[in-house]
Amino acid sequence: MKLKFNRVAMALILTCGLSIAWGLQAERIDHRNRSGSAAGSPNCYDPGDPTEVRLWEGDAPGATGNDPCRDIPYMRVFRPAAGAGSPSAAILIIPGGGYDRLTDTKEQEPVAEYFSRTLHVTAFVLYYRLVQRDGTYRYPVPMWDGQRALKLIRSKTTRYGIDPERLALFGFSAGGHLASTLTLHSATEFGLPTHDAVDNENGRPNLLGLGYPVISMDPADVPPSGSYRNLLRGFTGPELAKLQVYLSGEKNVTPRTPPVFLFESMDDAVISPENSVLFVQALKERGISVDAHLFAHGKHGAGLATDVPEESAWPGMFEHWLAQQHFISK
Repeated sequence: MKLKFNRVAMALILTCGLSIAWGLQAERIDHRNRSGSAAGSPNCYDPGDPTEVRLWEGDAPGATGNDPCRDIPYMRVFRPAAGAGSPSAAILIIPGGGYDRLTDTKEQEPVAEYFSRTLHVTAFVLYYRLVQRDGTYRYPVPMWDGQRALKLIRSKTTRYGIDPERLALFGFSAGGHLASTLTLHSATEFGLPTHDAVDNENGRPNLLGLGYPVISMDPADVPPSGSYRNLLRGFTGPELAKLQVYLSGEKNVTPRTPPVFLFESMDDAVISPENSVLFVQALKERGISVDAHLFAHGKHGAGLATDVPEESAWPGMFEHWLAQQHFISK
């Protein structure tokens, strides 16, 4: 049964202490400039860039080639100012784009620089493999890349001066689905076919942050999104039905789920806000700490949302929440 936002949102205010900012006028989403990546794109791996870290030294599991814009998943590192003196916290940022592209550049470098400079954490941006039109790199490949990134960071804590017990995920849109899935199923390997020493590291993040996330893959709860169609491309029958449940975050919250920060706009015209409402409800029902902010208006893909009234408050709210979680010092 589908939820009516006004009823559900008010119920959450009364029972969950949910922060919702109401406004007066809806804002349309700009759908321009959403072309896929190509050679020369900032989303392509550059072996000559010392800030870029390849997830696997050799071919990634399931790789069909060596195209740096398609077949090589990697991270870009943004380090805080030197002289901190003690290990820093770290945040792995997972940008969105519907699982078939990484077009939302506002969710990449600007967010990573803000996290490193303002929050004084080591930030990593994940460039995971994207689903191709023929289904190559569909589920579970993005999950392999995301989990590998988490474990690789923990394997390099000495190199980067990171506290392994202060590692968070922050995902936007489809990246929010990937981040939440990695968090909720951290005890599994998603059928990873090859292993090395890095795979022995802990894959559970200590905190989870989400911005206008995709959460549900169940068409009975939320209308199918582009993320759904891409990630589950080619799956049918009982296998599809199983994945629709397994990959729906609202159906997989456990007592081990770490604290969650979430923001969304209720007029999101790209991803249904129902995703966030369902997830917050599930977290509250299972006693998981959640700091959720549903703004009346916002822009999907806005990243830090510096030019968006109301929604631009989320970075400060996130900083306050991290301090409350003893993840950073203020």
